[in-house]
Amino acid sequence: MLSLGWYGPHAATLQRYSGPGSPYWASKGFLALLLPPDHPVWTATEEAAPAEGPDRALALPAAGFLVQTTGRDGLVRLHNHGSYKLRPWEAEHAPADPLYARLAYSTRTGPTSADNAPDNHIALEERGVRTARLRIHPLAAGPDWLASSHTPAFPDGGPKVPSIRIDSLTLVRGRLEVRVHRTVGVPAGTRVHHSGWAVALPPGTPAETEEGAEIRLDGGEVTGQLLGLHGWETATAVRAPQGTAYGPWALVPELTGTVGEHPSGTLFVALASLTGERDPAPLADLATAEVNGLAVTVRPVDGGAFVVDFGAGDAPTVTEVGE
Repeated sequence: MLSLGWYGPHAATLQRYSGPGSPYWASKGFLALLLPPDHPVWTATEEAAPAEGPDRALALPAAGFLVQTTGRDGLVRLHNHGSYKLRPWEAEHAPADPLYARLAYSTRTGPTSADNAPDNHIALEERGVRTARLRIHPLAAGPDWLASSHTPAFPDGGPKVPSIRIDSLTLVRGRLEVRVHRTVGVPAGTRVHHSGWAVALPPGTPAETEEGAEIRLDGGEVTGQLLGLHGWETATAVRAPQGTAYGPWALVPELTGTVGEHPSGTLFVALASLTGERDPAPLADLATAEVNGLAVTVRPVDGGAFVVDFGAGDAPTVTEVGE
């Protein structure tokens, strides 16, 4: 039998059918040996994979996925604005499944355990209890962005606030991710937490960050970065001692802010990045943002600008503007 995990034993990655350690799934790696010698699998000229070409963003609105690839490192990221593990008739109960509910996944990171700090997540906190992201409702899409909403769900026994929601939008350029969240109907003073990419590191690696600065986690293969631009008050790195499928220990970057008193909601804006490049530039060198009410104007340093507007109707819009 194969060990149950990915790069090694890792219980948090497993599902009830133990897919990562299934001989049935492992045997599929040898299926090509059943093909005859003249099959195109053996004779066709090899072509570059999509991630080996220029940087690319591919929106798949029907599935609620935004695929982001970068040619320099061959890394693929999938931003999730539509996939969740609930049947239509099922009620929403926390906790969420880490393998389905995260805001993003990639080919070189794994989600943290349900018992650890969640990566790529947005949550409210009330009386020390944080919400889960369960049923996801797609809102709008463009060539390089997707938006969705969800009703934050507290665990059983926690507060019941069905009228609240969080709208989320992800826009990508190269390796850069612009993440904009809007809280709606959430009481003023409520704490909000947003996390970025979990990076596998040697066990016991300390979580050290400068107050208010960009969080940067340098792993063996990837570097994760997270920077709050608007609405966020503190930034820190949180330990995930159960690790991910890529290592037995991980750190998760996390931003914390507070919901304001604006009746139409509060905006929270952040930049994020996951890259295999060596010594990547700080996120503050890649883009700036200016917030006006429920609209944020983002200006990448490589040119152009766009406005993300959450106040234009039932769904957010993204508009290119001249500079």
